[in-house]
Amino acid sequence: MKQLIINNIEFNVENFEEKTITHSTTGEQLKKIGFAFSVTGKKDYNLYDLFFESPNFELIIVDTNEKLKIKNISHSTFYQSAEISDDTKVVFRIKLQQEPAKEKELTKDQKLMVNAVNEAVLSRVRFKALEEILEEKGLIKGDELFDKIEKVAKRDFDTLKKELLYGKEEINP
Repeated sequence: MKQLIINNIEFNVENFEEKTITHSTTGEQLKKIGFAFSVTGKKDYNLYDLFFESPNFELIIVDTNEKLKIKNISHSTFYQSAEISDDTKVVFRIKLQQEPAKEKELTKDQKLMVNAVNEAVLSRVRFKALEEILEEKGLIKGDELFDKIEKVAKRDFDTLKKELLYGKEEINP
C-alpha cells in the first residue's frame, strides 16, 4: 500500500498505478497517476466526493517524497448498497495528471484567434437567447427573424465589416 498526501490530506492508497506520458505542447515527461482508496459512511463519502471536485491539487508521493502539481482528470465511486448509509464502504477511483512546469506561451496571433473564437461563440449564445425570448413571447414566428437578418446583411454587411476592421471613427470622420 502506498501513501499519498494531496493538499495536506493523507490517503492510504489501494491499486496505485503510475505512467509517464509526453505532454503534447511542451514535450515534458509527466506522470499520470491512478489510485483507489476506501471510506466508510455517507459523511466521509460526501467529504471526499466534494474534495475531488477541485480541478487542481498538490500531490506528495510519500515513498519518494516527490511533490507534483497535478490536475484532476476524473474521479468515480463504487459501492454495493442502493443508498450510502453510515456503514457503507465506498471505493473512490481517482485519475490525476501532472501539470507541465511551463505551458507553451501562446503567440500574439494565437491569443487573438482565441479571443476571436470566444467572441464569436458568445455572440452566437446571445443571439440564440434573444431569438428564444422573442419566440417565447410570440413576437416573432418561423423564419421572420432570419428573413430580417438576410435583409440587414445585404444592406449593412460591408459597412459593419469596415467598422470592425478599421474602427468606426476612421470610416465616419
